[in-house]
Amino acid sequence: MNSTNNNAILNKEKTSYILDREISRRKQIEDCAKIAGLEWDIETGEFWWSQNLYKIVNLDIQTLPPSLNALIGLFRPSDQAKVQKHFETLSQQGGSFRFYTHTLSRQGQETPVLLMAKMDAQTHKMIGFVQDVATDFEERESLLETLAKYRGVMSGAGDAIILLSHEGNIIEGNPKAAELLEVLPDNLSQLSVDDIHDQQELDIMMGYYQGFLWGQDQSARSTIIGKKGKRTPVEISGRSIEIGSQQMLVVIMRDITAQQQAQNALIRSEQRYRSLVDEAREGIMLLTSDGNILAVNPKLCESTGLKRSVLLQSNFRDITDFDMEISPTEILMEANTRSSIHMEGNLQTADGRLLPTGFNVARYKDQGQVQFIVTAYDLTNVRSSEEDRLELQKQLFQAQKQELLGQVAGSLAHDFNNLLSPILLVSEMLMEDAQDDPFLHGNLRNIHQAAERARRLVHRILTYTRPEESEPTRIELRHEMEETLALLRSSIPQTIKIEEICDHESYYSFADPDQIHQVIMNTGMNAAQAIGEEKGVITFEMRKIYVDENSELISRFEIPEGDYVTLCISDTGPGIPQHILNEIFDPFFTTKTQTDGSGLGLSVVRQIVENHGGAVEAIPHGGCLYTSHSNEPTIGACICIYLPLLKE
Repeated sequence: MNSTNNNAILNKEKTSYILDREISRRKQIEDCAKIAGLEWDIETGEFWWSQNLYKIVNLDIQTLPPSLNALIGLFRPSDQAKVQKHFETLSQQGGSFRFYTHTLSRQGQETPVLLMAKMDAQTHKMIGFVQDVATDFEERESLLETLAKYRGVMSGAGDAIILLSHEGNIIEGNPKAAELLEVLPDNLSQLSVDDIHDQQELDIMMGYYQGFLWGQDQSARSTIIGKKGKRTPVEISGRSIEIGSQQMLVVIMRDITAQQQAQNALIRSEQRYRSLVDEAREGIMLLTSDGNILAVNPKLCESTGLKRSVLLQSNFRDITDFDMEISPTEILMEANTRSSIHMEGNLQTADGRLLPTGFNVARYKDQGQVQFIVTAYDLTNVRSSEEDRLELQKQLFQAQKQELLGQVAGSLAHDFNNLLSPILLVSEMLMEDAQDDPFLHGNLRNIHQAAERARRLVHRILTYTRPEESEPTRIELRHEMEETLALLRSSIPQTIKIEEICDHESYYSFADPDQIHQVIMNTGMNAAQAIGEEKGVITFEMRKIYVDENSELISRFEIPEGDYVTLCISDTGPGIPQHILNEIFDPFFTTKTQTDGSGLGLSVVRQIVENHGGAVEAIPHGGCLYTSHSNEPTIGACICIYLPLLKE
């Protein structure tokens, strides 16, 4: 028992000895470094400082108990608010701070000190120290005397120049700096970089100042805030210098207000011109001397259907097409005497179309490099007007041809009728004598009917060139078709077969029978000529349809609602080429030689059908939608005729 107590006493004495020795060493270190320790328990508010603080501030130990407010009160009044702010920030955000200031004794004696503190995140306590830096301060005063020789240079400089300590405090500056910072020259030393920069730029500028200290040759642009709130744009550069044993930073701040105003004016001017270019109704592009595209406006992107990024990777020749092998930019490069040129060509679009376009190309030099400005304007309407003019000329020519045909037909009609008159007269007399011979009588009747139709055909030529009133009546279309096909069979090669597809229903229409006969004959002969000498089939299919308000026929042909008969004449020929599909109904248009056709057949068909309130269309390959063989691949061309029916 006694042995245990003795060991405890020995351990306690040993611990006390170690603790006393550590305290003694700490006091020796504090005395050597002129440091006083600090500790603040933020949760309890308990504050402690070491006794060495009383020596630094020249106070008796019993005079002032430790507290945060008491510590702040030890510093000179001009710095107390800054010290309090540092402590508040430390307690709220953590981290650390380092601040040079002066303590003020009751006798009015100032002592330069360094106050440093940091937050211990684990214990939630602040620890720090106050260090007497009077010796360093005296050395700094000596340095300032050394710097005095440079003040003449600094005072005469046109830019603001300040001398910064390693900690970012302003040591001295020239009158221009005092003017920029809106303080008296003697008060410059009371400022730091924290006071002259916007808080949002402070971290960025501290990086630049650190770079200056490391010897980086760079400059930065920032806004300096004066004491009275004036904001001045400046360009900042710096250079690290060493005076004595101290590393400092010489900072030059050049006022760039006038330069920035000029740049802003230039930007506004550029924006105005860019707005004019972007809103222009013509495409505008900037080219290099090789024709590579440097810039384009939105109108050019819209015209070509290409994105700006695609155009900027293209050459002028890639998006244009000219009749000449040389482009306007190449002409200007070779012709040094000309500075601009106008040329018409085409602009290629993203989908491969060629837009008629006029190009105005001007050459100029930018920093010694030849470039081109190209203005591209749409010529579609101009070309369209030219095409309309040519179309009118064509129509006038067709009208003149028709007028000439009428004159020729009128002169020939009398002679042709004289030839037909004896045929008609003799055939009628022979028909009376052949009443007892049905076979002979039938053949004579066919001759007589053919002659009558020949006379009416001459009459129709005159009617086409000099329109006259037709004589419509109530007719049955199926009967007219059958009668006409009987004559057609005898007029085409025997290698061509004629098929009829028609139900037993009767189709009554108000029409001229001779004109309907001519429609069937013309389309049938046209189909036979398409087949030629080969074997083939011509199909005549007649059906009844109803056209309602939703039918596409109304929108395509502007025909009224009601019952219609469709007569579709299809053949097994080669079909109609797509590029002439819209021309086959034009007067005098023909794909045959001058001796094989006149180009009036289908034109007469359309005129007759439209005069009867109907419509006609051509299908290049395959049957009409209303035929029973619309999907057969062997079908060549198909002519579909729509005629209105009488109401029952």
